[in-house]
Amino acid sequence: MPEYIAKDEKSRNPLLVDMRSLNIRYRIPVSRIEKFYESLDRGIIMGTKCPVCGSRFFPPQAWCSECGFSGDMEFYPLDTHGHLLTFTRIFAKPKSFSGFGDYTVGIAHLDRENINVLAWIDDAIQKPEVGMEISIKVEKRKEDNATVYFISKP
Repeated sequence: MPEYIAKDEKSRNPLLVDMRSLNIRYRIPVSRIEKFYESLDRGIIMGTKCPVCGSRFFPPQAWCSECGFSGDMEFYPLDTHGHLLTFTRIFAKPKSFSGFGDYTVGIAHLDRENINVLAWIDDAIQKPEVGMEISIKVEKRKEDNATVYFISKP
């Protein structure tokens, strides 16, 4: 078999291997939701609310996808208590997360906000259970010092 053909680890199907390395760094404009990141650095998780129709969004949106309003959205702190809807353990990671160990992600429902949040589950939750009470917390990720939010114990 040529060196540029490899076997997929799970399916054992043949894969074409491109011998070039690809290093991608994204720059995403966030000027209209910058307040979210500033608040996150202070430990506060913000959502946005449309001043016209009242729709609420998380992650924050720069415009309203419900009514089409494109002016300034209102930022508000989320009530971060809720329960776990579902979770999964990630073993086969995308290349951009290959420097991290295996991790668990989940979807939490914030009860008072009626919003679902996708996030990593804190390692302190050894055995997550659907329906368990949770809280969303902000911390610095050890691996890259990024400020992120986690599903955590209340």
